[in-house]
Amino acid sequence: MSVKYVITTQRGMERIASSLIEELFGGEPSLKPKIGGYEGLILMETEEELNEELLKSIPEIEKIVKIRKEVENPSTETLAEICREISSEIPQNSTFAVRVKRRGKHNFTSKDLETLAGELVLKEREDLRVNLSNPDYVIMVEIIDNWAGIGVIKGEEIYKKKIGKRDSREITEKITLVQLIYEAEDLRGVERVASSIGRSAQAFEVKKLIIVFDSPISAKKLEVFLRGIEDGISSRREIQERSYGRKVKKVPVFIYEIYQLLRDIRKGRNLIIITDPRGKKLDEVREELKERIYKSKDIYIFNGSNKGIPSGCFRFADFVLDLAPHITYPTDQAITASIISLLNL
Repeated sequence: MSVKYVITTQRGMERIASSLIEELFGGEPSLKPKIGGYEGLILMETEEELNEELLKSIPEIEKIVKIRKEVENPSTETLAEICREISSEIPQNSTFAVRVKRRGKHNFTSKDLETLAGELVLKEREDLRVNLSNPDYVIMVEIIDNWAGIGVIKGEEIYKKKIGKRDSREITEKITLVQLIYEAEDLRGVERVASSIGRSAQAFEVKKLIIVFDSPISAKKLEVFLRGIEDGISSRREIQERSYGRKVKKVPVFIYEIYQLLRDIRKGRNLIIITDPRGKKLDEVREELKERIYKSKDIYIFNGSNKGIPSGCFRFADFVLDLAPHITYPTDQAITASIISLLNL
């Protein structure tokens, strides 16, 4: 009976990895690695099990799933039942997670299948516990168009990069980014900067993005800027939806006059931060700022553009921070710089 594997690589590296597999296992005449029809995917069939440690010596390979059971035209019920059966391979008193990777179009979502399969496994194996962040074992469901293969791998194979790390969204979901509008005569440059700002805001899945102005702005420039913001958010979200095994929130965008916004938010448990070269260094306020971050319900981070936040606004801020003393960074890098600085606290 043949043995099948689903092997993943970085996109575009599947052909190189396939050639290296054939070269490495050249003495195995039945080896049949083939491109799986999607970037970063190799399907492999052999008469005997291969040495997976040897496969892992190929750096282009990222994940190896030995298929225990396969099915054509999969449904959620069928796949969930197979996950229940295959859970017998997980050692007693372990933690587990079900992870579904779909390629192609199906009438169910990955989340639906993961939930149903997890429930059936728990009914079958009362000694197991679910752990979505750092499981001992993962039941992998690899779906490729009308075919699905299921296997079990150690959790460290795909979750080791998350072990011991807190979820950044604990902080970012409280953050509202306040971005002073970028103005320039070159409208293509305005749209490019705006697109980068939108991508950065969406990358962190912040609570919302507020575009502010401190003086009248032409309708044309505002239109171009907002179009760039929306394009950036949409393009980044498409990548996130392909990469994450969860629902991705689209960052909402609002427009406000900066002075009125400050009046409205200066109340309750809001934390207001303005980034500006005239502010204090981060290490001067580290402990106080860290405490305020966790106690605050909402965090507002104000970033300037090709002109800074008006200095009169500083009086309304809890902190004015200089994140890179003696360095002026581009407008489209301000969001990334400010959020990563807070996360590193």
